[in-house]
Amino acid sequence: MKWISTFLHWVTSMRVLSLILGLLVCFLVYKRISWDSGISPLIQSDSQIKLYQTIQYKEKGIQNHECYSKNIEIDPEFRFYPFRYPWVYFIQDDGSRKECVFQYPTFFAQTFSLLPIPYRFLNGMVLLLYFFLTLGCVYVLRSVFYVRKVEILCLGAILFLVGYSISSAIEFSESIPSHIFLLFFFYGVLVLESAKKHLQITSFLAGVSGGISVFLRSESVIYIGILGLFVLISNRRKIIPLLKIYLPILIGFSFAVVLFGFYNFHEFGEIFGVRSKVSLNDFGRLHFSDRLHFFKEFIFGNTYRTGFLYYCFPMVLLIIISLIKLSLTQVQKLVIGVAFVSLVFVVLLSPYSQGGLYLGLRYTEFSYVLFSIFVISLLSIDEHFESKQWILLLIILQILLGFYHVKQNFKTIDFVKKYHEILQSEWRKFPEAPVVHLSTFDLLLISDSFLKKPHFIANKQSEFEVLETKFFNQGIPKFQVFVYDFKPPKDDNISDEFYNEWVNSKYEIESKFYKKISDSNTAGYRYMLWEKK
Repeated sequence: MKWISTFLHWVTSMRVLSLILGLLVCFLVYKRISWDSGISPLIQSDSQIKLYQTIQYKEKGIQNHECYSKNIEIDPEFRFYPFRYPWVYFIQDDGSRKECVFQYPTFFAQTFSLLPIPYRFLNGMVLLLYFFLTLGCVYVLRSVFYVRKVEILCLGAILFLVGYSISSAIEFSESIPSHIFLLFFFYGVLVLESAKKHLQITSFLAGVSGGISVFLRSESVIYIGILGLFVLISNRRKIIPLLKIYLPILIGFSFAVVLFGFYNFHEFGEIFGVRSKVSLNDFGRLHFSDRLHFFKEFIFGNTYRTGFLYYCFPMVLLIIISLIKLSLTQVQKLVIGVAFVSLVFVVLLSPYSQGGLYLGLRYTEFSYVLFSIFVISLLSIDEHFESKQWILLLIILQILLGFYHVKQNFKTIDFVKKYHEILQSEWRKFPEAPVVHLSTFDLLLISDSFLKKPHFIANKQSEFEVLETKFFNQGIPKFQVFVYDFKPPKDDNISDEFYNEWVNSKYEIESKFYKKISDSNTAGYRYMLWEKK
C-alpha cells in the first residue's frame, strides 16, 4: 500500500534516523547521570561486589584478592562479613584461617582499578563501552555483509541500542566488555567464512579476544563452541585447508586461555577462576525440571519479568519468514544458526534464573547481538527499501517494542534509585556507627556505603552476642541495625536451607552492652540505633 511506502520512506530517511539515534544516546546518558547523582551512585546487587573488587585492587594492588573490608580489625576472620553466597567464596588458607575472595572475574575489576577516575563514573564507562559495542556491530554489518547505505547502518544501531543488552549496559558489569571481545572473535571467523583475505595478525588478535571473553563471561564458551562446531560441519570436506586458514585464530585463542588460565590456577587453584567452581556446584544442585522451569520463564517471562518472546516476537517472526522465503548466504545461515542454538544451550545449561528487575533476559544478550546483525544483513542483498517493506516493518516494530521494554525497565530502576537514596541517607546520619544486618536480603542496596563504614551480618542471636562483644571491646559507642521489615521473597537460585539460614533470618535483638535509642520504619525497612549502656 502507498501509505506504508510513504511511512517507511519517511521513517528511514537519514534526517529522522539521525534524530532518533541522537535522542536515544542522549536519553541513555541522561539516565546514567541521574542514577549516579545524589548521595551515592546507583550500584546494586552483583555490581556492588565488582565495585568492591575494583576498590580493593585500587587501594591494595592488583595482586591482593582478599575481600574488601572496612576496619577489618573488628572481624579479621570474616566471620561476620555481610556478603555470602553467591557473592563470596571462602578458601582455607594453610589450615589456620579462611581467606575470603569475591567470586566474580578478577580481570574486569583489575583493569578498571587502573583507571584514574572516581568510582562514581565507573557505570558511565560501561555505558560508553556499550556504545563501542554498537559501533562494532555496525562495522561487522559494513565489512562482512557489505551494508553500505548509511540509513541501514543507523537503523541497525538503533535496533541494537534498544535491545535487552541494555540490562548489562546500565550496570557495572563485565558482560559488555566480554561481548566486545566476543564480537571481535566472531568478526575474525565471519571474515574467513566470507572468503575475504584476512591478515594473520588480525586473526591472531581475534583468537586472543575470544579467549579473553571466556574469562569474563563463562557463556562465551558456548557461543565459541557452537560457532566452531558449525564451521566444522560446513567445511567437513576440507578439514586440512580449514585448519591452515584458522591456525592464527586457534593459536591466539590457545595463547589467551593458557595465559589467563595459568594465572587463575596460580592465584585461586581454578583455571576459570572461583566463579567456575561455584557455578559447577550450582549446576549439580539443579534437576532437569528446574532448568526447564528457567527455560519456560526465559521464553514467556513471569509476574515480575518480561520474556524473550514478548520482547522479540517481531524479530523472531522476521527470522522465521526469512528462513522460509529468502535465499540466504552461507555466512547469514552461520550467524542465525549459532545465535539460535547458543541461546537455547545457554538457557538450558545455566544454573541460574535469567536475572532480575523487569528485564530478566540475562546471559543471552550476545544472541540478541547476532539476531540484530542477521536481520539488518537481510537488507544488504537489495538496499532498495521499496522491495523490502515487510523486513523494514518488522524491524521498526521490533525497535518500537524495544523502546517500550527499555522504558518499563527504566521505570523500575527509577523506583529503585528513589529508595536507594532514602536508605543511603539513613546510614549517612551516623557515619561512625557500624551497620549490623540480620539477613543477606538487606545487602542488595548497600552500594558505596560499604566503602564508607563497616557493615556486618549476624543471622542469629548467638552470632550477635559475639559481634556486640567485639564492638564493646573495640570501644564502639553505637551501631545501627538494618533489616527488611517483611518476609523476604525466595530467589529460585538459592536452596531452602540457605534461604532459612541467611535470608529469612531476622529476629529481635537482645543486647548485654547496648540499649536501643531509636526504632523506625522507612521504605519497608526497619532502622534501629543502639548505644552503649
